[in-house]
Amino acid sequence: MKKLTEYEKILPLIEQIEVEKVYPLSITEGIQKGEIYVDDDEDPTALLVWHYCGFANIRGDYDEGFVDQVIHLMKDPPEGHSGRMALQIENDPRLREMIKGTPMVSGYERYIFKFSGEKYQIPDKVRSRLEPVTSENYELLTGKIIPSFSWESKDAFIKSGFGYCLIEDGRMAACAFSSGLSKDYVDIGVETAEECRGKGYGKIVAAAMIEETLRQGKIPVWGCDIRNEASMRLACSVGFDITGTHPWYTYSSR
Repeated sequence: MKKLTEYEKILPLIEQIEVEKVYPLSITEGIQKGEIYVDDDEDPTALLVWHYCGFANIRGDYDEGFVDQVIHLMKDPPEGHSGRMALQIENDPRLREMIKGTPMVSGYERYIFKFSGEKYQIPDKVRSRLEPVTSENYELLTGKIIPSFSWESKDAFIKSGFGYCLIEDGRMAACAFSSGLSKDYVDIGVETAEECRGKGYGKIVAAAMIEETLRQGKIPVWGCDIRNEASMRLACSVGFDITGTHPWYTYSSR
């Protein structure tokens, strides 16, 4: 397995990816950080695309040896990543069989969503409270799903990404941002402060992201683990429909 720095040769394989596609595209388009490994850098036929946030895809004519090397990276990620690999699988029985039974590697399912149209209009009285994410309020964003989840630095996000937040008493109430970003797609990440949940704030910032994504002529994207019912309900409330599920795998030393 070799790390690529020139991506032209593997673009046809990238185009074949169907699940969480915005993340591989963000790497090859030079928008977000990540790494691409191949079986042969001269004539690549199998690849691993690994985004900074941890999302990863395997594509091409891979064999057990290639998958074993991917599992090794999953268990012992190098410097520069978020510390995890969340390997997305496109309901590929062959790949699932290769991974099945690997010690400490667990499989889960994620919803596949498709945006069908805006279903929520932001009330004017709330819209006036929305703030774009800027270098001034960036440090107020706290929680797990915030820009630092998928962008390697504040500067990188401010330069290329975008988001919206609600601030109350100098603290973040909710935020939504471009977790994955390509020239055609925007994957929306949302975080609501625990003490502010149940107030509809997540819907407001998510709807703001959808408006801006459409204004830019891009397609809104959403994904979540099927165990995350709150995220699923939020997605459906702002215009996404569930079209299926796909498996994903991660490693835990516990």
